[in-house]
Amino acid sequence: MGRSAPGKSARFSWPRSHRGGEAAAQNDGTLLGIRVHIVADLGAYFLLSTPTVPVSTSHRLTGPYTTPAMCVEVHGVVTNKPPTGAYRGAGGPEAAFCMERTIDLIAQDLNLDPAEVRRKNLIPPDAFPYCTPTGITYDSGQYEQALDRALDLSDYAAWRSRSRQQQPTQEPRIGVGLATVVKGTGARTPNLAEHARLIIESSGRVLLHLGISPHGQGSETTFAQIVADELGVTPADVQVLHGDTDDLPAGGGTSGSRGLIAGSSVAHVVLQKARQNLVPIATHLLDCRPEDVVFQDGRVYDRHHPERDVPFSRIAAAAYDESQLPPGVERGLDFSGSHTLPASPYAFAAHVAVVEVSPETGAIRLLNYVAVHDAGRIVNPLLAAGQVQGSVVQGIGQALLEGMVYSPEGQPLTGTLSDYVVPRAAHIPELTLDTLETLSPLTPLGVKGIGELPTLAAPAAVANAVMDALSPWGIRHIDTPLTPVKIWQALQEADQRSLAVS
Repeated sequence: MGRSAPGKSARFSWPRSHRGGEAAAQNDGTLLGIRVHIVADLGAYFLLSTPTVPVSTSHRLTGPYTTPAMCVEVHGVVTNKPPTGAYRGAGGPEAAFCMERTIDLIAQDLNLDPAEVRRKNLIPPDAFPYCTPTGITYDSGQYEQALDRALDLSDYAAWRSRSRQQQPTQEPRIGVGLATVVKGTGARTPNLAEHARLIIESSGRVLLHLGISPHGQGSETTFAQIVADELGVTPADVQVLHGDTDDLPAGGGTSGSRGLIAGSSVAHVVLQKARQNLVPIATHLLDCRPEDVVFQDGRVYDRHHPERDVPFSRIAAAAYDESQLPPGVERGLDFSGSHTLPASPYAFAAHVAVVEVSPETGAIRLLNYVAVHDAGRIVNPLLAAGQVQGSVVQGIGQALLEGMVYSPEGQPLTGTLSDYVVPRAAHIPELTLDTLETLSPLTPLGVKGIGELPTLAAPAAVANAVMDALSPWGIRHIDTPLTPVKIWQALQEADQRSLAVS
């Protein structure tokens, strides 16, 4: 590869045995272009989402960077392995891993700080909406601010200084890894409409029917919060029901981190319809102007005369009593509606991982992990943190532990969980998590998805940290999972090369 002259550009490639990508960059780390050749093992036959992942990978390769030019070639190969399909991120983790390792190689070869190379190439806030060379449009973001927050929370400068000051014989070796990634969320299928129905009973109890069906994300709690905030009741007054075809014509599910995005958007539609009926009733009972009606703490009152109030249940009861209705307001409170996302909101993450690697055994231990996410408005911080924690752990497992192994005859050797290693509590350090809120203009509440986002950043951040620890040996690439035996073998080969040269 070699360094370029000042102001010139240089070309960076992966090691020849793993060549699939090349990058052109100026001497200061500014990206000029990326060329990637993807060879996708599709397995023996197609599932519904099999071709989606490699194609999605090709579109997402630019990540959060201003890349002037891209050339991406995708080849799908049919093999005798099991078929492949979408799995939490669906092309995002593959794209992020490729780009984030490339950024680190650029920084390494130019003797630059990986954080500064990222900062130099991140899309600035005033560039949104930003269209990538692969045809994706990012809606909003404050990428540099999120990166700075992650660097600060992780004490990045101190860890990196410590790793650089280690003596050659000092063990174990410390490595620091970064990943800055984006993830499109919400618009799983073009023109996919989400449906909802809102019923307010005469008692004041609220029923929200949604096509979104949860898979353990705690969606009922989040949607109940949204309804309660809009109507001024408590979440306990709201019941959320999912996936009932007696009430709704269809539902799109939660794939693509679309649960909150699609669900909150269509909930907003029916809630606005409800308020259009409730406000005239309130003005009629309170004798005030529509713009002065406030729904709060289970009451409805005049903002200029707070003492002039009625319980929310009184408004609900009046809606079913024609004698109390103002002219032009129909009896009852039953509202249906639909919403179609115009495009995918794009969320951002900045992760920092610190590891120590034993050259003697190849064992890896995570010392510190920080993750900052910008997923637009955070409706429920506790549930968001739970999504992030599980996603980070999954990413750590992909980087260090999880991998299918086949015999020379093609038989899978990791067919059960007794052979296929997944993360346990002992593998995971305490996670430091934070959020930044850059609202999306594509959703009524400004929300973006968060559930899949960490799975893009975590494998790359951990791999970058491990490779940083191994950089004194000239090791540039090891296929994941980065198991102790692979680390040990790579170190032995590096020592043998060193002896041969000397």
